[in-house]
Amino acid sequence: MKHLVALLFCSIQSVLLAGCQGVAEPYPQATPQRVTAVIAKISPAVVRVDVAIAEYKDGKQNLIRGNGSGVIIDDQGRILTNYHVAGRAVEIYVILANQERVPAHLIGDDHWTDLAIIQMDPDAVRKRQITFSYAPLGESSTLQVGQDVMAFGTPYGLARTVTRGSISNIDRTLYDAMDEMNIDGYETGDFSNWIQMDVPINPGNSGGPLVDLSGNVVGINTRGGGQNLNFAIPIDTAKPVIRAILQSATKTKKGTVTRSDLGMDLLPLHELESFYDVGIDQGVLIDSVDRIGPAADAGARSQDILLSVNGVPTNVRFPEELAAVRRRLAVLPVGQPITMTVKREKQILNLTAIPVPLEGNLGEEKAFSHWGVTLRQVTRPYAVTNQLDDVSGVWITSESEGEPVERAQLQIGDVIHSINSKPVKDLAGFEDLYNHSIKQKDDRVLLEVQRGRDTFDAVLEVKKYAPATEPGDS
Repeated sequence: MKHLVALLFCSIQSVLLAGCQGVAEPYPQATPQRVTAVIAKISPAVVRVDVAIAEYKDGKQNLIRGNGSGVIIDDQGRILTNYHVAGRAVEIYVILANQERVPAHLIGDDHWTDLAIIQMDPDAVRKRQITFSYAPLGESSTLQVGQDVMAFGTPYGLARTVTRGSISNIDRTLYDAMDEMNIDGYETGDFSNWIQMDVPINPGNSGGPLVDLSGNVVGINTRGGGQNLNFAIPIDTAKPVIRAILQSATKTKKGTVTRSDLGMDLLPLHELESFYDVGIDQGVLIDSVDRIGPAADAGARSQDILLSVNGVPTNVRFPEELAAVRRRLAVLPVGQPITMTVKREKQILNLTAIPVPLEGNLGEEKAFSHWGVTLRQVTRPYAVTNQLDDVSGVWITSESEGEPVERAQLQIGDVIHSINSKPVKDLAGFEDLYNHSIKQKDDRVLLEVQRGRDTFDAVLEVKKYAPATEPGDS
């Protein structure tokens, strides 16, 4: 009997093996040889990123220090990392695999995808004859559930750490948790789904590469807690962001990604088709329309069904399909009219809208220590959220106790619309008028201020309370 069982087992095993002969591997297996080869190939391109990020508090700029990970992506020493690691950084150092510590600078960033690009100081690299490697970028579109992958990075500051696991999901949407995912108030995750994996990552792994067993970067590790539920940004999401940042960056201005905005929020139609009397996989629900914005100007309304834009269907039945439609709307030409076809009850309407540049709720922030205040630019989303009449001015984010702005009894959230009767359009306009006032050595400055629905004048007693010197003054 034992011999019969053994023969049956061998026969079954032979059939299974025979059935697999000639079938190519769906993805490279994590054999010891492949694992060691990938480590040898990728580790020299992985860096620890030490940063000082600007934080504005008590009317002045402070520096918050931290660290994360990054991966060198070209022979120019450019490094891909997360926005929440190096975005807004004013001081950056990278530690290479050979433990050399090299100064770096921010080339550009994009909080919408949580990505940033930094670059090692070429002069320091050349002077110290530092050598480095860079990692090839693969394709995340070829990933499969169950595929073996490896994460490289600096968890809790422990450089040159490697972990291994597998892909759990290749198209994970986190749209239900978007509010919780923001980066210190900066929106993220609207334009991509995520790679979910069980590869262990921890704080400090952020910005490091997720690598397949062919030794190609397929994602950038971004969120996790060390358990089996962790997330990476697909490298196919990162590639156009890299191109846009490098193309727009100059010596004096960081690179950015320009996107269009129509000023409306969208929702999937799953299980709502019969209520709105639309077919399966037809259109997307306009959940809300900004009070100020292109969609409102075009006459779009909440509860309209957006069927197409410029004749191209915008079908979102399931949450996983939402990011792709958002990306399509984001690449519409800014300032050029587009046609939105919507269904409103029984009517089909063609509306003309003119896209505007996409802005986040939080605009640029700066400190003006001579007046003891930090300010942000008013953006269109901020104006909509806070019921402002127009998109102009700057708003107070913090004050220094005993300094001119606090003495004038201004409050956090107040919007400054003019200085000495000259309008403040944006943060750059405020800075110009502020510098002019400092140069003129004004004892008093008249501000036009909005608080809620009320507008009033405030007088700053500058000379009486100002510090003796402005940072940078001699």
